[in-house]
Amino acid sequence: MHTRAVQENRQSTRFLVIKRGYFVNRIAVPDDYPSVFMGSTAETRLREIGDAEIHTSNPQTSEELLRRVSGADGIINIRAFCKFDADFFSNCSDLKVLSIWGTGTDHVDLKAAENAGVIVSNTPGVAAVSVAEHTLALMMAAARQIPGNDSAMRAGEWPRGQMTQLNGKTLGLIGLGAIGRQTARIAAGVGMKLIAWTFHPDNDFAAEVGLEFVDLNTLYERADVVSIHVRQSADTIGMVGAEAFSQMGPNTILVNTARGPIVDEAALISALEDGALAAAGLDVFDQEPLPPNHPLGKLNNVVLSPHNAGITPEVTEAGLLMSVENVAAALSGAPQNVVHSS
Repeated sequence: MHTRAVQENRQSTRFLVIKRGYFVNRIAVPDDYPSVFMGSTAETRLREIGDAEIHTSNPQTSEELLRRVSGADGIINIRAFCKFDADFFSNCSDLKVLSIWGTGTDHVDLKAAENAGVIVSNTPGVAAVSVAEHTLALMMAAARQIPGNDSAMRAGEWPRGQMTQLNGKTLGLIGLGAIGRQTARIAAGVGMKLIAWTFHPDNDFAAEVGLEFVDLNTLYERADVVSIHVRQSADTIGMVGAEAFSQMGPNTILVNTARGPIVDEAALISALEDGALAAAGLDVFDQEPLPPNHPLGKLNNVVLSPHNAGITPEVTEAGLLMSVENVAAALSGAPQNVVHSS
């Protein structure tokens, strides 16, 4: 069996096409930028299940995205930069499965995919430990004012302000999926009290970690730290806004490692500026990358990270491999990790 690799450079786009005549499935990776897929175990596995075309730049237009995936049976989507809307699905009659690397599907019109008969899958759970650890890191950095203290010391100062101890404080979790649960476990180990609001309460898990389910208003009123772990959807966009901040105490810390639009950003900035909220630890934003001179970047009671909570070698390799296995499963007629439109 012969494998022939052809490499081409076209402006800023480098792509690798491998042709194996004995395969019938064609799988496209239209957006491996910055590249994580090339050279991975997942790439090797992908080449076992079909002809693979991997692009190591982002398509700049919807037309370019369509050209890259034309005739594909399966797509592996690496970055949320690509938008898969109703027009996209109407132009991809051969497509059987769209496999997302990650859990977020807010860039996919799930109803349009369903109507087109396209299976959409994601990689749930693989980043739970990493994102939960990052959540705790942001929480502690905000509570201990680590960025501000570090900056002051580098300027020759010796700050002596009071900080917040998390042991004995109450963590309010909004959402209790894989990441929310892992965050609860870690926080319990720190000695925090746990309360949560979720669409799907699990009494067995609550008993396991000593967690109490409450309504949102109660959570806002009682929590010393509020941590967001729900999926972005029509029901959750803007759900944490001015009214929520008005119920939180002035010593409350907000942490968001879910999606930026779940929080009303303007209301958050106002609460941080006015002292209605003590601090925030943010990994996600309305606009990403965060624009230069953004108001959040000017606040000394905010800890920022560039939407990288789940970026570790362990998470990357496991997630990429799962995204490939999701394609293999769907093409074999036994789809797994399917994301439904409702």
